[in-house]
Amino acid sequence: MHPVIPGEAMDKNQKIEWLIERVKAGDKEAYAPIIRQFERQMYTYCYYILRNHEETEDAVQEIFIRAYTNLHQYSNQVSFSAWLYKVAYHHLINIKKKQGRIVKLIERCQEQHTVQDISPHQSAVEELLTYLTAEERHILLLKSVEEYHFEEIAEVMGIKPATLRKKYERIRKKLMAKAKEKGVLAHGTFAESHGIR
Repeated sequence: MHPVIPGEAMDKNQKIEWLIERVKAGDKEAYAPIIRQFERQMYTYCYYILRNHEETEDAVQEIFIRAYTNLHQYSNQVSFSAWLYKVAYHHLINIKKKQGRIVKLIERCQEQHTVQDISPHQSAVEELLTYLTAEERHILLLKSVEEYHFEEIAEVMGIKPATLRKKYERIRKKLMAKAKEKGVLAHGTFAESHGIR
């Protein structure tokens, strides 16, 4: 297999790997397209954990700084995306430890949502997520939103795949029960539209 060069057609993963090699070789400018590629999904991931736009923006910025600083530790044995999620996961865990109890975060989030104009469907989803712990949100987001396999999530979170499967099943049952209790569940549409069936 010959090395990929910039003029050749590259798939997304090859391009990211090529950019990473450029950054490792000292080309700081090559990091900007990497940020652009993953910025939105990092923001979404962080927001569902932190539930605050300003804290999320700060966290995303810090995650990309940490990833840049530790890029020498990355090897393409795992996808860069999974490695970046691992950096994000550990950073968010540290943030949560500093913030203390998740209850404070939920109360603050609920206060903000009373001011904002949100749809009833979005409101129901937001409310259901408040019943999850930070770890459960991580698992749900990585599995249902990012569509990672349990083996990849295990790599990100440092939990055995079999344990993750059990936890995910419990999360699914917990959300389904809460959705049913709250009247959100209408013929399974909630589960189908949120990837938890």
